[in-house]
Amino acid sequence: SHDIAAVRCEEKAFLDRKTGLINDIPVRQMKDETSIFGAKPERLDRLVFEALQDSEAEESAPTASLGAVLERPGGQIGRYKLLSVLGEGGMGIVYLAEQEGQIKRRVARFETERQALALLDHPNIAQVYDAGTTESGRPYFVMEHVRGSPITEHCDRHKLSIEDRLILFQEVCAGLQHAHQKGIIHRDIKPSNILVSAGGDKAIPKIIDFGVAKAIAAPLTERTLFTEDSQLLGTPEYMSPEQADMANEDIDTRSDIYSLGALLYVLLAGVMPFDSDTLRTGGIDHIRRIIRETDPKTPSTRLSKLGEEAKKVAENRRTEIGTLAKHLRKELEWIPLKAMRKDCSERYRSASELADDIDNFLNGAALIAGPPSNMYRLKKLISRHKALVTGLAAVLAVLIAGVVVSTIFAIGQARARSEAQLITDFLMNDVLGSADRVKVGEATISYMLDAASDSLENKFDERPLIKASIHEKLGLVYGEIGDSRKAEQNYLRAIEIYRQYLGDEHPDTLRAWDRIAWEAYQDQGRYHDMERIWAGRPGNGLAATYYYLGKYKEAASLFEKILERYGDKPGSENFRAPGYVVKNLANVYADQGRYDEAEQLFRKTIQATGWDANPRDNGRYIAKLANMYREQGQYSKAESLLNRTLETLRQERGDEHIFTLMSIQVLARLYIDQGRYEEAETLLNEALPIARRRFRKNHELTLCFVNSCAVLDTIHKRYEQAAKLFDEALKGRQLELGDDHPETLETINDLGILYRQQKHYERAEKLLIEALEGRQNELGPDHPHTLETIHELAILYKEQGDYSKAEPLFLQAIKGRRLKLGDKHPHTIESLNNLIALYKAWNKPEEAEQWRAKLP
Repeated sequence: SHDIAAVRCEEKAFLDRKTGLINDIPVRQMKDETSIFGAKPERLDRLVFEALQDSEAEESAPTASLGAVLERPGGQIGRYKLLSVLGEGGMGIVYLAEQEGQIKRRVARFETERQALALLDHPNIAQVYDAGTTESGRPYFVMEHVRGSPITEHCDRHKLSIEDRLILFQEVCAGLQHAHQKGIIHRDIKPSNILVSAGGDKAIPKIIDFGVAKAIAAPLTERTLFTEDSQLLGTPEYMSPEQADMANEDIDTRSDIYSLGALLYVLLAGVMPFDSDTLRTGGIDHIRRIIRETDPKTPSTRLSKLGEEAKKVAENRRTEIGTLAKHLRKELEWIPLKAMRKDCSERYRSASELADDIDNFLNGAALIAGPPSNMYRLKKLISRHKALVTGLAAVLAVLIAGVVVSTIFAIGQARARSEAQLITDFLMNDVLGSADRVKVGEATISYMLDAASDSLENKFDERPLIKASIHEKLGLVYGEIGDSRKAEQNYLRAIEIYRQYLGDEHPDTLRAWDRIAWEAYQDQGRYHDMERIWAGRPGNGLAATYYYLGKYKEAASLFEKILERYGDKPGSENFRAPGYVVKNLANVYADQGRYDEAEQLFRKTIQATGWDANPRDNGRYIAKLANMYREQGQYSKAESLLNRTLETLRQERGDEHIFTLMSIQVLARLYIDQGRYEEAETLLNEALPIARRRFRKNHELTLCFVNSCAVLDTIHKRYEQAAKLFDEALKGRQLELGDDHPETLETINDLGILYRQQKHYERAEKLLIEALEGRQNELGPDHPHTLETIHELAILYKEQGDYSKAEPLFLQAIKGRRLKLGDKHPHTIESLNNLIALYKAWNKPEEAEQWRAKLP
């Protein structure tokens, strides 16, 4: 036998005479609940007979004998031999059965709307194998036997944390969403109908027992809504108000959403929304009234009433009572309570929306279940972007403190307090107050900043330095969220005021100029503007500008001089200089091809500050480090770093932030190097439109994407498109960076390869020689980029059959690449293989064999 399944045979709906409820007994909780079938198999004969006698649904029908009602173990239904009773639900009995014939598999029989279940095919729903009719005319179907335990038992047994429970619950939502899309409502979602089985290392929840399911589009039988006696179908503790209200036939998928909410309530708090003893005391009308009219207490409140049992609940979630209660009160309990709203229109619209809101909670985003106020949405937005708290604090607190400190000695405490109050009023009314006016979905940091910027123009005319200070802080926050244009506008306004009232050389004026360079011009790629700002002030800013302009020698020299001022040297054990100076020098060394020195500096700054664990603020440096690993052929190391960084950046900075796009660019180049062209193209197709919209026309990063797209088009022999993109990249880079910038030379080199593939050999030779001379002058003869052009030029001569010209170039490339990159680097091997091919074509088999022996 290889497949395990469970079977149920459809019976008349048996009633619990005590409560009048149908199907209220969890299969694996028979000992704890009153049940018509809560007996051993040998007692089923008498119990079934009594139940049939007590039913008023078929007064005219003769009393059925046991043989006509109930199959026994050892009996046969179709191809299935009944082995034993597994359990029962309110609508039938569950058997373990074995399929007879050439293929044997164990199955179990369940009663349900078999036409509906035939439509369901999802990994989180028990699979249907077969269907048919017994000799007595009762329909049956055969479905997967799930070896597992109810989801609540599984979670408690394995002491799953709250987060793990939420993730498991999301899979249940996915299965139920599938059923709803097929037009099926389960109508009895509860722990015993969701069994968790082990699938390898992964626990898989499966929804079972659609025994009281109802088709949305059209009833599959006439008994799907109520029994003949108008009794409830479902389990009271998990039953929606509209399902309990027998006069309401408008039951849709939102009834299952209610039950999901009740299930989530139990998974989180370890207790049901309504106490079972209280709920089931007083008969069916009492039960229906509680379900329809009484709101459940919050999970945290129910937890607090459990006494000693609460300790065990917390332990089963790997936490303490106080921590669990605090975790629930914070926001988490809003989710099950929204799903259980009395008015079905106020619940989640679908199971997938419920799962999405769990994602929101896990990711720190605003909850759909949260209060509808914009202040709440704004609070959640800020909490997701931790660094923005610093920026807003600058607007909400630092401004006040800064102005007080700067004016207290000049104008006295009384006036300082007066001006601080003016700022406080402005921030509360115009900044935070804007959240009260925002439309739904617009509660963003940018919206608040825009409101502050707009209203600032008409305020503080008699306090110009306060206005300048606020503009400067707004520029700082705009830069933090990646809006460099608005950052620039606010900085320029601050600079204008500072220059007018304080002069060009005042520290406040110079500080604002420094900030506009770092926060606006750097992200905009306006490196010549940065150079003008820092001309005559040799420091970190000017050194960084030299680097961006491709003046690597000047940048390295100036950074090294800055280190000397602090008593440091590049090889120092511990640096007294600021970390950003050391990281900037590491960037320069990396682009110079001085990989060992660059990595040493990167490692020391990582050890000192742990900046690799904080990509949201160090994305520029991490992208450079990953690119260095790529150029060294350490592909797995580069990819791991980039994937980890991208995940954080997408969550905390968004898909359009410059740091995110930088990481995407390096990852796309890595995929191209590895021959993973489809993955590279997917990334580039996503990022290039964003860059074109986000940045100005000839932005450096946009042109990097354009050049990479052209390289891919060349590889795929889309030559016309490649030529068009190379033309855009070359003109843009020449205009922005100059003819001899390393990135301009990169495009010239790549365009030469395109012409070579098109067999335009003269044009290719001219471009490759131009790239080679430029790279030799700017980067040096042993730089990996220089060696790349030597290699590509050698291939050109080899393709033309000019072997005597190609040979020395291949030998030069191999020697340089072995020294710089190592014998096993893909580029070294590439040059070796091309030299071997050259000797074979040149009819020099001995030389070919000699070099083949040197392959790693």
